[in-house]
Amino acid sequence: MNDDPVNGGPVNDDLFGVDRRKAILTALVALALLAAFVWIVGQLSSFGDMRDALEEAHRGWFPLCLAGEVAAYVGYIAAYRDFARVDGGPRFPLWTATRVVIVGFGAFVAGSSAGTLGVDYWALSKAGDEPHRAARRVLALNTLEWGVLATFACAAGALMLVTGGNAPVEMMLAWLVVVPVCVAAATWVSSPVRADRFTRLPGGAGHPLTRDPETWVPWLRRGARIALADAIGGVVLVRHVLLRPRRYPLALAGFPVFWAGDILCMYAALQAFDVHLDLAPLVLAYTSAYVITSLPLPAGGAGGVEAGLVFSFDAVGVPVAPAVLATLVYRFFTLWLPIAVAAVAVTQVKRLAEELPHVEHEPVPG
Repeated sequence: MNDDPVNGGPVNDDLFGVDRRKAILTALVALALLAAFVWIVGQLSSFGDMRDALEEAHRGWFPLCLAGEVAAYVGYIAAYRDFARVDGGPRFPLWTATRVVIVGFGAFVAGSSAGTLGVDYWALSKAGDEPHRAARRVLALNTLEWGVLATFACAAGALMLVTGGNAPVEMMLAWLVVVPVCVAAATWVSSPVRADRFTRLPGGAGHPLTRDPETWVPWLRRGARIALADAIGGVVLVRHVLLRPRRYPLALAGFPVFWAGDILCMYAALQAFDVHLDLAPLVLAYTSAYVITSLPLPAGGAGGVEAGLVFSFDAVGVPVAPAVLATLVYRFFTLWLPIAVAAVAVTQVKRLAEELPHVEHEPVPG
C-alpha cells in the first residue's frame, strides 16, 4: 500500500484490477458514441459526399499516420523518463517507462478508472516517490505537456492574425490572450520568493469527514489547500526543469516531438482526403479541438473528440465530409490502435508492480 496524497489514507496497489465486463462495456459505449457522431454529422453534411471522398482516398498517406504516432509515443516516453527523475525522482529503465506509458494511454481498456494521470501516480508511488512528490510530479508532467501544445497554438494564432488566415478571430485571439496570462500567473506563483509559502502543506492530521455537517467545511478547506499546494508544486517543478535544459534535455524535447508526431498523423489523414492545410491553421484547429480531451469524457472521448475536430477544421475552411473521414482515420491511429496495444500491455501490470519498488533514484543535486 502507498499513501493517498490528499487524505493520507492507503492507495490500493491493485490499481488496474481488470474488469473484463467493464472493459467490453466501455468499448461498446465508445463504438456507440462514434456511430452517433457519424450519423449526426452525416445528417448535417451528406453521406454521399462522404462516400465519394472515401472512394477517392489516397491510402498511401496512412503509413505516415502510423509513423507520426510512433514518433509521438517515442517523444512521450522520452519526456516521461526524463521528467520522472527530476529532483531525486525514480530513474525508470526504458522498457519500464514504455510499459507504464502504454498502459496509461489505454487505461480504460482494462476496466480501470485510473486514467493516464492515475497510472503515472501509481508508477511513481510504487517506485518510492513520496505521495505528494509523486502527485506534484504527475501534475508537472501534465502541465508541461499541455503547455507545449498551447504554445504551438499561440504561435499559430499570432501568425494567422498577422497574415490574415482563414479562421475565426475569436479562435486566434483566445490563444493569444489565455496563454500569456497563464504563463504570467505560473511565473508569479512559482517564483522562489513565493513558492515555499504556496506549496507548504497544512500541518496536523486534519479533521476527518463524518456525517456531521460541521466537519464538511474544515475537510473541504483542508483538501482544497492541499490540492492547491500540489498544483503549484507541479508548476514549481516545471520551472525547475525549464531553467535546467542541459540537465533534463529529453523532458523539454520530448513533448514537442510528441505533439509534432500527433499533428503529423492528423496532417497525413487530411492529405489522404485531398485536404491541403497550411501548418498554422492545422495547428490552430487541432489544438482548439483538443481542448475537449481535457474534459472527463467517457470511453476515451469517443464521439466528443471527433466532433470537436470536425467543427474546428470546418471553422478554418475544411469541408465537413473529408474532415469527418480524416478525423476517423486519425482516431483509429490515436485511439483504437493504442487500445489494442494497451490491452496487451495490461498483462504486464503485475510484473511492473514487482519491478517498480527496485528502481533506482536520481541523486538529489547538491
